[in-house]
Amino acid sequence: MNKVRGIRGVLGVAGSVFGAVSAVKSLQTARKDKDRLLLVNAVAGILAAVTGVLLTIRAARKDDK
Repeated sequence: MNKVRGIRGVLGVAGSVFGAVSAVKSLQTARKDKDRLLLVNAVAGILAAVTGVLLTIRAARKDDK
């Protein structure tokens, strides 16, 4: 069962990284086009990705105890 949790953790981090990459691309587009709404959306996406990684790390630490 521990192996499944490890795989789930890796997939969680991978999903968050993919979301962060997408948000950074949106951020670059928003800055280039000077689109404030897209900029806010990109920042929110980056924050969500960071939060996802932190939650995955916390869950992995709890599993180790």
